[in-house]
Amino acid sequence: MALSAALAATPLTAAAAENAAPDRPDTADLTTSYRPCTAGADRPYVNSAPALRAVLHDPDGDGVAAQFELSWQDPSGEPQTRELSTPSKGSGAEFSWHLREQDIPEDTPVQWRVRAWDGTIWGPWSSEESAGHCEFVYDPTVPAPPVISSPDYPEDPEGWTDGVGVPGRFTFDAPTDEAVKYRWSVYGSAAYLVDAPAPGEPVTVTWTPEQSGVYVVEAQSVSRAGSSSERARYTIRVSSGRAPVASWALGDPAGASEAAPAAGTAPATAGMGVTFGAAGPEGTAYGTAAALDGTGDAYLTPRTPVADTSGSFAVAAWARPETGAGDDMTVLSQDGGAIPASFDLGIDDGRWSLAVGDGSADPVRATGGAAAAGKWAHLTAVYDAPARTARLYVDGRLAATVEGATAAPAAGDLQLGRVRTAAGHAGNWHGRLADVRVWDRVVVADEAATLATRKAQRTGYWQLNEAPGGISPEYTGGQPLILSDGAAVTESDLIAGTGLLELTGNGGYAATATPPVDTTAGYTLGVHVRFGDDLPTRDMTLLSLPGDHTNAVEVRYEADTGMWQLVVADADTPTAAHTTTETYASPWGQHVAVVHDDPADRIRLYTDGTLAADLPLPDSATWPATTGLQLGRARTATGWTAPMTAAVDELRTYTGVLSADDLNMISLPWEMPEV
Repeated sequence: MALSAALAATPLTAAAAENAAPDRPDTADLTTSYRPCTAGADRPYVNSAPALRAVLHDPDGDGVAAQFELSWQDPSGEPQTRELSTPSKGSGAEFSWHLREQDIPEDTPVQWRVRAWDGTIWGPWSSEESAGHCEFVYDPTVPAPPVISSPDYPEDPEGWTDGVGVPGRFTFDAPTDEAVKYRWSVYGSAAYLVDAPAPGEPVTVTWTPEQSGVYVVEAQSVSRAGSSSERARYTIRVSSGRAPVASWALGDPAGASEAAPAAGTAPATAGMGVTFGAAGPEGTAYGTAAALDGTGDAYLTPRTPVADTSGSFAVAAWARPETGAGDDMTVLSQDGGAIPASFDLGIDDGRWSLAVGDGSADPVRATGGAAAAGKWAHLTAVYDAPARTARLYVDGRLAATVEGATAAPAAGDLQLGRVRTAAGHAGNWHGRLADVRVWDRVVVADEAATLATRKAQRTGYWQLNEAPGGISPEYTGGQPLILSDGAAVTESDLIAGTGLLELTGNGGYAATATPPVDTTAGYTLGVHVRFGDDLPTRDMTLLSLPGDHTNAVEVRYEADTGMWQLVVADADTPTAAHTTTETYASPWGQHVAVVHDDPADRIRLYTDGTLAADLPLPDSATWPATTGLQLGRARTATGWTAPMTAAVDELRTYTGVLSADDLNMISLPWEMPEV
């Protein structure tokens, strides 16, 4: 009997031996309200009763149940324990225990662990094999709101404080030690989260206003458990930015030996390589400029430091390099004390560049935008001391930003047109300079854009109301449009005024003798066109500005698609590549305008004052047209395109970029105030 009993028990014993215990739960598979399983100083704080989750496995693939265990010590030091067992699930399933606030203590470290049961054998606890318990602290306390203060922008219901571009320090100070972070924002901006050095300690942040107006700084205290206080609010009134501490228009009369200050008190003494009275940047208030010849005597200096480089500062100037734009040249700099220069604004390897340094290492350099010989650009350089950031704006657009910049306090003279190096002054400017300004604050993006604004200048306006002898006069007496056979101005009020130009398609066109705009710079072209009741059935050109082999710009009609096409060539060669964009044409009349936005390196097509197409324009596509503006035809490698059949009226050309409002105004088919 004993032997039989032993034999009978053998299969059961073998089966038991084959049933492996469930795996020890992996710490990586345990979370406290989706936070990793951690303990000690890294334990999470939660502001509501957490959900404990675990993924459990069995090596045999058997279903398993979970047993969770909580433990802590009460205030008297007595251990407390809670347990929960769950129904069985498949191996690899997630198990959870959603705790209740009444089941756990506040402000007390709580430990938990979990193990699996396959119906026969318990697996090891998750805390075994030196893995340790998971921990958390339940802290439902809502912290008190912080107190906000600022030495730079006092909360004065009546007073206004300078202002735009001036960094302000704001301190958030919680009255209790629940706060470990502060969440803050200004005027509805995105919120920032900043850590307190220690629980309850204050934090100071820096914010720079970019527009004048009334602002509300908001801040909340945030506890370790993530609870946020009510918002504290601090209202400030910001005035417009401080005026430059110094500026020189450089529009002094020819023969002058120094530049009179437009702001500040120090005239800028000119070296022998400087002459005044050169033409200034078109479309600005600076009709004349200083010309520097690139020699060692090409500089101006007020013989005093101007930029306080120990803090935030900004400088700006209109600059036009002549030959050698690929050479390193300086527009503005300030001599350092123990170092050669604290900043250097100019050209580096053919590109506009701002270098900022403290002499301890190579300067930090912000570089962006190619410098073109014979072409004006507006430069604004900004050093933000609290942020340790240098920014370079070219023609009003942010061209480059670099972090980690540090400018040394520069006790030397401000220099216009040269920079001090270890070997002495160098990098003398060869070109023209105008409107140099220096601020003791940050210049913000909107200000940089305003400084670079150039008003579009009309270079031609042909009303096309008359053409005695086949010549249609320009409104102000400029070069006329010459009409060929097959083109005639007829009396009509169909589009605008008392007449229009009829192109009959039998070889007729109209053209100026020379290009009315420089296609290497910004320009705007606009004209009214009307086909009739139906769109044409053949391709034809509305306008073009040709070179010797192709067109710098062409607007043509494509019959297969019924579209206007804006076409630019990348070179004036018979085999040039062309870039094209298009928009729908209307037979009943449209105003079609082309805008070359040179600072943005884009060319745009507008119909009836609305943006219809927009092309990026590489530098290679801005070559100079050499033939007059053509209405009704364009140049090809084999001759001229087929002439146009349409009515055309109110042709306008401009240097510079017309605004969207201006384009909308001139697109109206009736008389409006002149633009």
